[in-house]
Amino acid sequence: MDDVEIYFEGTLPKGTIIIEGFQGVGLVGTLAAQYIADKMKAKVVGYVTSHLLPPMALLINGEIRPPIRIYKFKKGANTFLIFESELPIPQKLITKIAKKIAEFAKKNKVKEIISLEGLAVPKTPIPENTYFISNSEKKFNHLKKHSKLLANGIVIGVSAALLLEAKMQKIPAACIMAEAHADYPDGLAASSIIKLLSKVYGLRIDTAPLEKESKKFEEKVLSIIEKAQQIKESVESPRKTYIG
Repeated sequence: MDDVEIYFEGTLPKGTIIIEGFQGVGLVGTLAAQYIADKMKAKVVGYVTSHLLPPMALLINGEIRPPIRIYKFKKGANTFLIFESELPIPQKLITKIAKKIAEFAKKNKVKEIISLEGLAVPKTPIPENTYFISNSEKKFNHLKKHSKLLANGIVIGVSAALLLEAKMQKIPAACIMAEAHADYPDGLAASSIIKLLSKVYGLRIDTAPLEKESKKFEEKVLSIIEKAQQIKESVESPRKTYIG
């Protein structure tokens, strides 16, 4: 058995675009990915699992869901998959999950991979400031029209590992980032990321509700994350089977 498995329902057209949103600075990736999935009415079509993850499931809006989900939606001629999770990925699994996603993308002839991240800055963040890095600059010239190429810096976590693994699989991949607060969920930074995606891919997602009620949305996601952490810490206790 592999350390990481991807279970996926159905087939994908050639040229599908993968969006990855995992925990990172300001929870920007998670916030943005969840909002996109909600507004585009994306369907859960699969999940990522590992025996190295804590045995847990999330209850969201009355529905039981795996901690790392795959959503699918279509906009115009493009099909999109979203890999999203509130779960903090254990260090030992980051590269393995990234490698499995890259292999999945290669097998299904995915066009490109876009990771969503927050960017920690030494000054007060300006959420409207967006940047990108890529493993194939020629393939992402269109991003230069709407954001700045980040010349120097460090990217960590799943997004960084996925950029490297995708390069080895010869899949164009980019990470788009917005300046964000590092110490708490930043819905305004997530909104900037979504606006950038909307411009590049014609998604036309209205971020006004997210900006207007960013605190409420942030608190909802943070609550899920805190419960996930509680479950992770209590999995060895057979009597603790539910945390609400």
